[in-house]
Amino acid sequence: MTHILFVGGADTGRAPIAAALLHRLIEQQNLPWSVSSAGVLGHDGDPAEVEARDAMMHLGIDISDHLACSVTRELVDQSHLLITLDNGITIAVNAHHPHVSARVHTLGALANRQRNIPDPFRMQMGAWLTYAKEIEALLEAALPRMQELLADDEEPTTTTKEATPIETPAPTMPQERLQATGRIQNLLKLMRDMPNVVDWSAARVQIDNDLTAADSSAGSADLIQAYIGVLRAALNLTANPPTSDQLDKLHNAVERLHYPISQHSVAELSGQLGNWAAT
Repeated sequence: MTHILFVGGADTGRAPIAAALLHRLIEQQNLPWSVSSAGVLGHDGDPAEVEARDAMMHLGIDISDHLACSVTRELVDQSHLLITLDNGITIAVNAHHPHVSARVHTLGALANRQRNIPDPFRMQMGAWLTYAKEIEALLEAALPRMQELLADDEEPTTTTKEATPIETPAPTMPQERLQATGRIQNLLKLMRDMPNVVDWSAARVQIDNDLTAADSSAGSADLIQAYIGVLRAALNLTANPPTSDQLDKLHNAVERLHYPISQHSVAELSGQLGNWAAT
């Protein structure tokens, strides 16, 4: 059976939502496809976010049984079409699995729209519902293109040692970078959950120190220094304790550091600084 794989960050929010919505669309259209989801950040065994489950219940779908899994070589080789939720995830998938890059597409591109679905982590239910409905609309718009790409219904080409050409090794994320960004995310999450516990002036110093520790490039195309520079500019604009919206944006921005930084990611973060103080 033709298989479609949605790829997200942790596979606990956008990706399982998209997979569940496409599964319903597949059943409605009686298409011979199967669908699943996975993530690039290694949260294996984690359930879907509570907000994701609640949002899907509002749309008549139960994803309470979902457990996150990582993108593996076996998964990508068995998938006829890999759909990412944003350009950053596309970069991560192509970096680690370049042999399937022709089968990797963002949902926005398939729907012929220049749109990356934001990660609604720690956002209110209204945001989750809004993005879930947007994903559903994009899937409906993307369906004709998906049918074109899958028209031949051929088995995906799995590479073997004999058939695999010599490739440039995929960049490996430096361990110190992953550890430092993980510490920042934990600190931001603590501030979000317990706003009166953490002293912001001390937290900002700690975040700045961890950004220094995270400044390890994953390759020549990784624009981490420029990206960290923009992150520090955001911190400099945040003299007072961050608002909930600012904490969410900082968390999402730091999560990007788990995979190589593109020019698009730098430009996107830079664009948020224009009204940073007002968020």
